Amino acid sequence: MVFSFFKKAHTEPAEPWRRQLSDKGVVIHRSGEGTLLAGEMLPAYLAQLIDDGFANQEPNDEVSISWNSIYEALRSPGYDELAEVLEFPPFTSCVPALESRNSLTDDDFSIAVSGWRSGQHFVEQPEVLGALLVRDDQTELMRPEHWELFTEVVAFSRRAPDQRNEKVHRQTWGRIRSLALKAGAKLDDFLHRSVVLTPERLDIGLRKSAPIADDSVIEIEPSFAGAPPDWFERFDSSREVLDRYDIVTPEGIVQVLITPQVKTVLQEVKRLPLRRVAGSRAQAFILNPFATLGPDAQDVIDEGQFEKARERAGLQYERFVPNIGRDATGYPLRVGLLIESASAAGPASSETEWLTDEELAKFVARLEASLAKGFQLLGWNGYDLELQGETPSHLAELQAALEQRRKSESMVSYAQVHDLSAYSSRIEGIGVEKPYYSPYITKKKDDEGWFPENVLPLIAYTPEGDTEPIAVPATKDALEKLREAITKAEAAGQDTLEVPWLPKPMPLEEAKDIAGTFDEVLDEVKHKKFDPERQAAERKEKLGAKKTLILRSNIQAVDYDEQRREALLALPSEPEDPPGLSSDFTLLPHQRQGLTWLQHLYKSQAEHQVRGAVLADDMGLGKTFQLLAFMAWLAEKDLDVAPMLVVAPVSLLENWMEEAGKFIRPGLLPILTAYGDSLAPLRVPREAIDARLRTEDGLVRFLKPGWVGKAKIVLTTYETLRDLEFSFAAERWSVMVCDEAQRIKNPAAMVTRAAKKQNVGFKVACTGTPVENTLADLWCLFDFIQPGLLGALNDFGQRYRKPIEARNEEERARVEELRTRISPQILRRTKAEVAKDLPQKVVVDECRQLPLSSAQRNLYAKAIEDFKKRNDPTASVPFKNHLGLLQYLRLVCTDPRRYGLTAFKPEPLAEYRAKAPKLDWLLGQLQRIRDKNEKAIVFCEFRNIQRLLQHYIEQTFKVRADIINGDTSAAANHTTSRQKRIKAFQEQPGFGVIILSPVAVGFGVNIQAANHVIHYTRTWNPAKEDQATDRAYRIGQKKEVYVYYLVVTADDFSTFDVKLDQLLTKKRELASDMLNGSGDLSPGDFDIADVIPVGNAADIQERVDIEFALRMEWRHFEGLAAALWSKRGYDLCYCTPGAKDQGVDVVAISGDQGVLIQTKTSSNEGTKLGWETVKDVVGGEAFYRRRHPNVEFKKVGLTNQFFNAHAHEQAELNDVLLVDQTLLSEMLSEYPITMLELERLLYTDWESVT
Repeated sequence: MVFSFFKKAHTEPAEPWRRQLSDKGVVIHRSGEGTLLAGEMLPAYLAQLIDDGFANQEPNDEVSISWNSIYEALRSPGYDELAEVLEFPPFTSCVPALESRNSLTDDDFSIAVSGWRSGQHFVEQPEVLGALLVRDDQTELMRPEHWELFTEVVAFSRRAPDQRNEKVHRQTWGRIRSLALKAGAKLDDFLHRSVVLTPERLDIGLRKSAPIADDSVIEIEPSFAGAPPDWFERFDSSREVLDRYDIVTPEGIVQVLITPQVKTVLQEVKRLPLRRVAGSRAQAFILNPFATLGPDAQDVIDEGQFEKARERAGLQYERFVPNIGRDATGYPLRVGLLIESASAAGPASSETEWLTDEELAKFVARLEASLAKGFQLLGWNGYDLELQGETPSHLAELQAALEQRRKSESMVSYAQVHDLSAYSSRIEGIGVEKPYYSPYITKKKDDEGWFPENVLPLIAYTPEGDTEPIAVPATKDALEKLREAITKAEAAGQDTLEVPWLPKPMPLEEAKDIAGTFDEVLDEVKHKKFDPERQAAERKEKLGAKKTLILRSNIQAVDYDEQRREALLALPSEPEDPPGLSSDFTLLPHQRQGLTWLQHLYKSQAEHQVRGAVLADDMGLGKTFQLLAFMAWLAEKDLDVAPMLVVAPVSLLENWMEEAGKFIRPGLLPILTAYGDSLAPLRVPREAIDARLRTEDGLVRFLKPGWVGKAKIVLTTYETLRDLEFSFAAERWSVMVCDEAQRIKNPAAMVTRAAKKQNVGFKVACTGTPVENTLADLWCLFDFIQPGLLGALNDFGQRYRKPIEARNEEERARVEELRTRISPQILRRTKAEVAKDLPQKVVVDECRQLPLSSAQRNLYAKAIEDFKKRNDPTASVPFKNHLGLLQYLRLVCTDPRRYGLTAFKPEPLAEYRAKAPKLDWLLGQLQRIRDKNEKAIVFCEFRNIQRLLQHYIEQTFKVRADIINGDTSAAANHTTSRQKRIKAFQEQPGFGVIILSPVAVGFGVNIQAANHVIHYTRTWNPAKEDQATDRAYRIGQKKEVYVYYLVVTADDFSTFDVKLDQLLTKKRELASDMLNGSGDLSPGDFDIADVIPVGNAADIQERVDIEFALRMEWRHFEGLAAALWSKRGYDLCYCTPGAKDQGVDVVAISGDQGVLIQTKTSSNEGTKLGWETVKDVVGGEAFYRRRHPNVEFKKVGLTNQFFNAHAHEQAELNDVLLVDQTLLSEMLSEYPITMLELERLLYTDWESVT
C-alpha cells in the first residue's frame, strides 16, 4: 500500500497537499478542500506514520489519522516535528474547568468540561471539534494531558445504563480526578472539596500492647484505603458504628459511607474493650480472624492484608507453599516446600526444603491424611505447619507434580551428556562458568540499615592472574548508562558491550543479569522488603543452576594447542573441479584459486595438523560460491562425510539457501535449517530429559538424538549455536563455516565461546575485515581455526603491534613475523587484484571541490564566535564542548541552517541551491544520470536530510526517491519490506534514485542495478563507506560504477568536510594493509584549529596559564594534567571515569614507563592540602598495575594550591611526587597548553557532545 501510494506520484502531476481537521482527526489528501500544506516532503512523514501504525491509507490516496493516534505519535520518538509538519494550530495555554451535577449516588450524576480558563478567568466558550478549540477566527489544539482528560470525561458521559451506579461513578471519578490534577484543570467546589469514600474492604492493623498478667494483648486497628488521619478518633468517639462519618480535613470534607457488611465487622470490633483482645481469644483471633469478627468478615477483610499486618506486628507462625521449578513446557524440574514464618512481602524467615521423589511422596500422603481428619496443623520435620484454606489446592499441585515426575522417560540421559568423549578435545569438562563480572550490594555505613541512601551497588571482577576481586561502585548514572548500553547492544545484535569504567567488554547476558539484579534489589530496598541472606542464596542458586561446556580458553596461557606444522606443501595450480556444480555457473579465476586453497588446506589436516582457514576476500567477490563449491567437492569426494555446519546472521542464511539452490546440483547437499521456527520439531520435550540434567545441571535445551538426519549442510545462527551448545557440540562436523565471522572476534562473548566448543575437523572463518579495531580480532579468529598458533592472548597482545603502531625495527620485525605466521591460512584478495572482468570503479573527484556558500560561511563564523564564549558564565552558548561545535560544522557543510533548527521546512529550490552546494551539485549530477537512463544510490544517515533530498529530487525530476533506513522492516510478508522495495527499485526500468542510510547496507542488500553511488554525508569509517559502495560494485555489476564523495571547500581554510575527507582517505590507505584494520575516526583525530579560518584560530586557541588553572573546575583540571603529561612525551594519556577512578585521575604511559596522577583543586588561594592525595594515588596503584601489567608506574599528586608538611612527609614515605602551584606554573610555561588540547583529552567519544 505504501509503495503504491508513492508510485502513483511518479507518474501523475503532483497536486498540492491539503489537510482537513474534524472531530475524528486529520485527513491528508491531494484533492478537494482543506488547508494547503507548504511542503511536498509530507509523504515521507505519512509513510512513516503508516508503517508505524499511526495512520491509515484510504482510497484515492487519502491518509487519515485519528486524534488518539496523533497524540500517541507525538509521544513517540521521531515525531517531534509532526505538529509543525502538519501545521497544527498552536497548543492552547488555557486549562479545562470541570463541573458536576447531582450526587455520586444518583443515576444521572455527571461530570462535564464546563469551559476553559486562562489564569483565574474563563475565556469565551470555544467550540470543541475533536481535539480543537475553536472560537471566532482563533483555533487552538488541546495539550496531550488535556486530550487524555477530555476523552475520559466524554466516555463517562456516554456510559451505558448498567454503568450508571454509585460504584462506577466513584471508580470513574477517581480516574478523572487524577487526570484533572495532571492537566491542571479547575474543579468546581464539590469536586475540589468533597471526597466521598465507601470502603468495601477493611485493612486490619494489629499492634502489640503491654502484656497484662503475662497475657498477650493485641490492639485491632480497622482502617481502609484513603482513610483520613482522624478516622480512629471519630470511630472511637461514638458508642455505636455510624452509617456516615463526616471528617473535616485541611483539603475539605471527606465523607465516609459505611456499607452494611463493613458495619457488621466494625460492630464486632466495637464490642472489644478499647479494640483489644488478650489471652486465648487473642491467639484465636491471630489464627482465624474470620471466626472472631463474624460472617461478613470474609467479604470485608483481605486475608493477604491481614497476614501482612500479622507480620508487621511480629506475630509469626509457620506455613508452607509449594515451590516448584518448572521449565518452559511446565515440567517440574524440582519440587520443594517454601517454609515461611510469615507471609506476604519479605518473610521474616524462609527456607526451601527440596524434596526427593520419595520424600515428596511421603509428605503428600501425610498432608492428605491430615486434611481428611480436619487437622489445622501438621507437624513435619520440626515445623508446625498451619493448614489453611488453600492447603487442598497445594496438595493437588504437589500430587500433580509428583505424578508428572513419575511419568518422565529420558530421551537425553545424564551419562550421555556428561560423556566428554563425544565433544572436541578442547572441552575440559562440564561445569558452571563463573561470570567475569558480578553484582554485589553493600551498605555505605555498616551500622545503619538497608535504606536507599545507605545502599551501594558494586560490580566486582577478578583480574586475570589475580585472586583478589576488585569492586567498582555503580552509581545511579552509571547504571543508567549500563541500561542504555544494553539497549543499544540488543538493537545492534551484539553479544558484548563496552563499559568505559570497566577493564574489558561485558557479555550482554552478564550485563542484563547485573542490571536486573540491581533493579530488583533497589526496588526491594525502597519498599523495605530486602533480605540480603535470601538475595545471596537466590543468586547462588541462579549461578549454580545451569552448567555449560568448559572451554580451554588460551587467554593467559596456551591451554589447548592444535599446532600446525610449518612445512606446508606448495599450493597446486588448479583445483579438483566438483562435478556437482550447476552447469549454468562457472567459477571465476580468483574463485578457482580460492577453491584450490581450501582443498589444499583441508587435505593438509592429517600431515600438517591444519585445522582451518580465514577467507578474508573483499566484499562482493563471491565467498559463498567458493565455499559451496568446496562443500560440493567434499560431499562427492567422500559420500560418508560428516555433516557441515554454517553459522551466520539470518539474512545471510537465507542467501546461503538461495545460492545453494542456484549453484549446486539438486540432492547433492541436503540442507537442514536449524534456527527459528524450524527448531520446534527437532527439540527434545522437557519431560524427556534426564531428571539429573534438569535438576542438578539446570540443562533443559536439547535437540533430539539424530536430529541432523540425512542433511549434509546445517544452517544455524550464532544465537542458536549459543543456546543449544550441548546438542551442536556433541555432533561431529566435517566443516564449520562462520560467515560474517566478526561476530566471534570477542574472546569473552558467549557466541565466540560456543563456536570454539564445536567438534570440527576443518573450520573456516569468513570475513571481509579480519582486523577491525585491534589485533586481538585476528587472534580470536585464529584461536578458532587453529588454536595455539598465535599463542596465548595476553602474550600475543604484548608481542605484536599493528604496522602503523610499530615504532622501531624490533616491532616492525615482529609485524612481519606475524604476517608470515598467518599467511598460509588466510586468503585476502581485493577486487582491484582479482576481479579483472568486473567493470571499472571510477572515483569522481570533481565533487570534492564544492565551494562554500556565503550562507554557510556566515553560519560557520557565527558558530565559532559562539564557541569562543563557552567559558563565559553570562553568555548563552549552544556548544558545551568542542565536540558540539564539530558536529554542527559537519552539518553546516551539508545542510546550512541555524543551530537548533533540525526540522526541514522546504524553501524555494533556487534559494536553497544557492546556499547548499551539495544539493546544487547533486541535482545537476542526477540530471546527467537521468540523461543516461541510469540509476543512483544516495547515502545519507540523517533522517531530516533524507526527507530534504526526497523533496527536492521529486520537485526537480517528478520522481519519488524511496528512503530506506536500517530499522525498516525486512519481514518477507511485509508489503513494504526493505528487500521488496529494493527489488522494485532494481526492476523499474530507466532512471531511478534510492536514498539509503549507511546502516541499511548490512547483510544481503545488493543493488547492482545502480551504477552511481553518491556519499552525500560521510561516515566516521572508510570501511563502512566502502561496504556501502560495494552494494553496487560487486560481481553481477554490468556497468562502470561511479563513486562520488561530496566535499565542501573554502579557498582560505580547510572546512570540516575537507578535514574529514583527508582523515578518511588516510585511514583508507592504511587499511590497505589488512593488519592495520579500519576503526572509526575519533574526536581526537580532529583539531578545531584545522577546520576554521586562520584568522579565528588565534582567538580560539585560548592558552591556559596559572591564573586560569586556579579557577578551573575539577574535571577540566584533570584534563589539564593529561595535556601536560602528553606534552611531556607520553604517548597514551587518558582521564579515568569521574566516579570510579580507583584513586587515580590521569594515566600517562610511554612504552614500559607510566605515571599515575591524582589531582586536587581548590578555589581558596593559599590553601594547604593534606595527604588525601597521597592516600588516593597509592591506593589506586595496584589496580592500574593490573590493568597495564608491563608498565612501571610512578605516582604524582597535582594541585593548583599547595600541600602541607604532613602531605610532603607521607609523599616521601610512599614515593609520590607532589606538584603544587609553584611547580605547576613552571610546567605551564615550559609546556604551553590550550583549552582545546585539554578538551580533546577530556571528551574522547562523539557521545560526549551532549
